Amino acid sequence: MPRCHSPGDNGKFLDVASAHALATQADNEVKCASNRRRWQDAVGTFVLLFSAFIVGTLVWFSGWAARDSPQWQQSMHHIHGSGPVLEVQVMSRVNDGPFSLTGSFSLAGKSIYFLMVDRFARDVGTSTTRCAGSDWCGGTLRGIIAKLDYIKGMGFDCIWITPVVKQLGTDPGSGTTGYHGYWAYEWFEVDEHFGTKQDLKDLSDALHGRNMCLVYDMVVNHVGPVLSSEAVAKVSPFNQTRFLNQLDKEPGDSFDNYTACMRNKRPNCQTPPQAFAFGKPTNHSGDCGVGAYACDGYNETRVLSGWFFNLGDLNHSVLEVRQELLRWAVHMVQSYKIDVVRLDTAPYVPKDFLAELQAAVPAEVIGEVTTTNMTFHASYQKASASDASLGLLPGSKVLDGILNFPLSWAAPGEFCGSSFNLTNLGKVMRLQMTSGLYSQLDLLGNFPDNHDFGPRIGQHCMASKARWANVLAFTMFARGVPIVYYGTEQDLHGKMGLRDSLWEYGYNANSWLYSFFANANKARRDYNLGVSDAEVISAGEEYLVFTRGGLFGAWVFLTNCLPGNASNQTFVFPVGPPVPPIGRIWAELLGLSGQGSEPRAAHLDEETGGLLAPGCLPQVLALVPSGTLLDNTMSCKRHQPVGSAHCQRGSRRAPGVW
Repeated sequence: MPRCHSPGDNGKFLDVASAHALATQADNEVKCASNRRRWQDAVGTFVLLFSAFIVGTLVWFSGWAARDSPQWQQSMHHIHGSGPVLEVQVMSRVNDGPFSLTGSFSLAGKSIYFLMVDRFARDVGTSTTRCAGSDWCGGTLRGIIAKLDYIKGMGFDCIWITPVVKQLGTDPGSGTTGYHGYWAYEWFEVDEHFGTKQDLKDLSDALHGRNMCLVYDMVVNHVGPVLSSEAVAKVSPFNQTRFLNQLDKEPGDSFDNYTACMRNKRPNCQTPPQAFAFGKPTNHSGDCGVGAYACDGYNETRVLSGWFFNLGDLNHSVLEVRQELLRWAVHMVQSYKIDVVRLDTAPYVPKDFLAELQAAVPAEVIGEVTTTNMTFHASYQKASASDASLGLLPGSKVLDGILNFPLSWAAPGEFCGSSFNLTNLGKVMRLQMTSGLYSQLDLLGNFPDNHDFGPRIGQHCMASKARWANVLAFTMFARGVPIVYYGTEQDLHGKMGLRDSLWEYGYNANSWLYSFFANANKARRDYNLGVSDAEVISAGEEYLVFTRGGLFGAWVFLTNCLPGNASNQTFVFPVGPPVPPIGRIWAELLGLSGQGSEPRAAHLDEETGGLLAPGCLPQVLALVPSGTLLDNTMSCKRHQPVGSAHCQRGSRRAPGVW
């Protein structure tokens, strides 16, 4: 288990034992409510009460008429940070769109289908020729609209789309394009390759009409490739070189001289300095990346002010930069009814500005914090003691949620390669759930792969259905928001490239992976698993067992075992669910065994009570009324003796039972 370290704890590391103790130090949020009533003098009561009756009736009638429509409440939001006070006009959701008629919309409990706009779907009737690489492929917003029912058929609650703002046509340095959407040039415009502003509005409306939500990807760390003052002048609204960080620039030197080395493609350029200043590993640091302060030579100044290659790094200490970013973000959410913001490259942006952004935007912001350092990671949801120097109160909100890199980066290797030890994954889960580091576990985004970090999970698992299904089940049922990358449901042979066009693989709604996601999302909804508590029950080298919603909620049984020659080879877990209440029976919900998609009775080992997993496939159990299934709960022994071809895994107990 890698140990964690933050800049404010004087070089002390957080290991499993010490993090466990942090649970007792978690912040106690106090909620107060007071209802005060004052009676008026008896004189004039008739007039006063009659007036109140008339006003109350009008207010009630207005609320009744509008109760079924999303509404927006206008207010002035004052941003307080380390710089001057900013005033931003925002609109607050007071009647909440696709999922809630009252209160604020939350991503908690939802599931996400993540897609790259340029690679997901072309307009109806256009070519299905294969496309990949660094050029435009032709996927559009209207193409997504045409395929929304395909996505909804898998049961996903939301889609997350890559940015669609106006991009640089072609980078003169590399010859590549901004097909991915992360090279913003005109921030308030929609790139014509993706469609129009109206297309984005239509997509939002089409999602909300299906009771789905829109997660939109934003970048506030950098602009597109700019290696000359001429290129900077074309960026709107950040069209002056002073809006960009120019770390290590010599006094009196011009911007064009500062960027000349990289512009002329010379080797070993010193300017602009790169943001990847993570240093070198030490005996105590583990891998070096963002937030790895124990690495020798870690340079936080460069992390925050350095560039990503030739992408101009925005200088958030400039007032106009902060104002325009906040104005743009609020504009996007309001104009296109965006439900949730996914924030790119969050730890490369000053944390005090992230808190300002979250406070200003009327939507939850989910940050990309690419680290396995759990203390550092959690501080982007709940400010740490060391953040007081930035004007942030310890325990105060930074962002509502974060992508769960500590867990998501660990899972593929434990199920499908490198270490093959699910004990490690169980420890990361337990630490995350019990340390008290996080303020909202249900807003951590879990994923097995994405557009930046490959290979795709099918290739990682070498197209083994068993391991593939287990890591995907982990993603769908671990606590947090499951995020599935486009094409996973069609990559049946583990050959799909990280950014391949989906149309070459088709949109087959009958593949086993498509059905898997439909069943998993149905189970999440039917048994209210999205926001239920989670607990790791047992973990060993070959297995991981956890519950959602307590001992009589759902039980999730996962393994990284690889079936032998017999496809019906069975893995015997060392634990099983408790004896069900009278009139109830444990049923398996995923339907991966080829016996149909309806829940079927769980199979338990008669001697040990451990669950049996045919074909090493994941098992998700929940209680259903007895008599509603075709068969009752059965033991392996009733059909085959333990140790037979069907139950041969029974004698091979994995070490490390908790």
